[in-house]
Amino acid sequence: MKYMEQELVSIPSGGGKIDGLYYHSTVKDDRIPEKDVGIIHVHGFLGNFLDGSQRFLPPILAEAGYSSLAINTRMANFGLFFGYGIIDDVMPQIDSAVDYLVGLGYKNIIISGYSLGTCMVLRYASLRNDPGRYPHIKGVMSLATPYSMPESIRKRWSRWGSEPSYDEVYEESKEILKPDPYNTQHDRTILIYKARGNTYLPWHTEIYTYKTWWFLAGPEADTAKVYLKMEKIKLPLLLIQGWYDEVVKPEETHSLADIAIQSGNQDVSAFYVNAGHTFEGKEEELGEIIVRWLDKRFR
Repeated sequence: MKYMEQELVSIPSGGGKIDGLYYHSTVKDDRIPEKDVGIIHVHGFLGNFLDGSQRFLPPILAEAGYSSLAINTRMANFGLFFGYGIIDDVMPQIDSAVDYLVGLGYKNIIISGYSLGTCMVLRYASLRNDPGRYPHIKGVMSLATPYSMPESIRKRWSRWGSEPSYDEVYEESKEILKPDPYNTQHDRTILIYKARGNTYLPWHTEIYTYKTWWFLAGPEADTAKVYLKMEKIKLPLLLIQGWYDEVVKPEETHSLADIAIQSGNQDVSAFYVNAGHTFEGKEEELGEIIVRWLDKRFR
């Protein structure tokens, strides 16, 4: 049975464009009108087409009748390497993706993020929390969510003995980026060895510019401190975490859910699966959790 159609799309945004993969569900279900719900997926460090749960979720959701749009933002792939990967600069790009789906006829838009992408979508949800101004945005799904990206990166680098260390990069950044980190003319690329493991192999190495590191991982990177955003999010919120996540600890998701509930969000759900950071081996279970969550609210 054919249950979806795929199309590569290019969405105008500002002076540029967003590349995306549109998964149009062709499943007919009397419980949900066609094009009633559209889900926007925002990537982890390597972009939607290479890394993380956003690769396998759209087909699973399409089989259940839910269409998706997986987008690559300016923080995907080379964005962090060349100074363009700033979280707040992604907000207009997500707006453009929302407008694209609304233009196709979707009435209810869910924003979904994985790992790094959760910092973007939760920042977005905290800024677009007025239903009068943003009536189509109806929920947020956040997978493998760090309590604070700067703190998560600092702990990981310390664990593996990164070269240079977190504190060394911070001191270098302050000198290179002054007086204005955002408008600096002195940015340059840096390699962090042993950032993800105890070897000098490429997959244990991270690449940033001082500017992108400052706004994502530095102590002043408030936009990447997810816990600061939770109290402003009043949309239905789904958090899913792996018990054996080697990057994000299970208690981080518990703490974020608690902040959201204590701040007055009446629709907060948190689930754990027996998996690591990429949810490998538990893809179907992850999809079932999300489909049940969507069905309860839209069917």
